[in-house]
Amino acid sequence: NNIHHYLHLFQCRRIMMRLSLISIIFSLTLLSSATAFVPSTKLSLVKPAFKTAPLTRVNMGFMGEEPPKLTRESEPEEFFAAASDNMSDEEKLPLALGGLAFISLPFILGLIALYTSK
Repeated sequence: NNIHHYLHLFQCRRIMMRLSLISIIFSLTLLSSATAFVPSTKLSLVKPAFKTAPLTRVNMGFMGEEPPKLTRESEPEEFFAAASDNMSDEEKLPLALGGLAFISLPFILGLIALYTSK
């Protein structure tokens, strides 16, 4: 009988530790999300005492010259196209249904496993 009492106390302490850990995590999450909407103070707007100049110049890879503009006339005749771009809608339908089944089937199987385990 004494062992059952200690076992019960141990289980209660374990549950209380879990609940306090969950409440701490919830409180920290709530606090961090609430501080996201705090307006900036004057301290965050203070400018540095001296101004630093950038050490490198950004050329965006063009080195001063601009690439030729792409127009309809200068567009190449052959361009990259995926295999599905050349397929009709009837040919794309099985791919779309397969993707939908691939995404939703694990959830359906999980629900079936959850309800059969009870």
